[in-house]
Amino acid sequence: MSAQTLLAASAALAAVSFAILCGFAVKTLLGAGRTMDSLRTTLEKTNGTVESIRDKTMELTDNVNELSLQVKDKLHATDTLFQAAREAGATIQETVHAAKEAADTLSNAVREEVQAPKKPWMAWIKIGLQVVSALRRSVRDEVRPLASEPGSRA
Repeated sequence: MSAQTLLAASAALAAVSFAILCGFAVKTLLGAGRTMDSLRTTLEKTNGTVESIRDKTMELTDNVNELSLQVKDKLHATDTLFQAAREAGATIQETVHAAKEAADTLSNAVREEVQAPKKPWMAWIKIGLQVVSALRRSVRDEVRPLASEPGSRA
């Protein structure tokens, strides 16, 4: 074989090899193009889904904020109710305490009267005055702390 024939055969072999290489490259690039198209479609669907989720999330956030404001308002409204209940409880407790003291005083006076020999009517007046003064004293003692408490109406 001559050098020229060998050169022509080498050139032909290189051209065929290059053509085969280009065929594989084209096939690979076409597959990559289909993959990119599929990826673009998937991203468009995902973008639509993400937008929908974002809108629903914003709506849910607005609803939660509105609900929390309503709960906060309701809690503020109940504060006065609980304060009034606390004050009513304190008043009832003080009244019960004053009634108990009055009952104790009256009970002691009656017990003394039963145990003592018959007393004249002046003794009954004295017992009555003791009961009245004990009642006044307990009411006065109970009213003073109420007047000095913060938020009292006295």
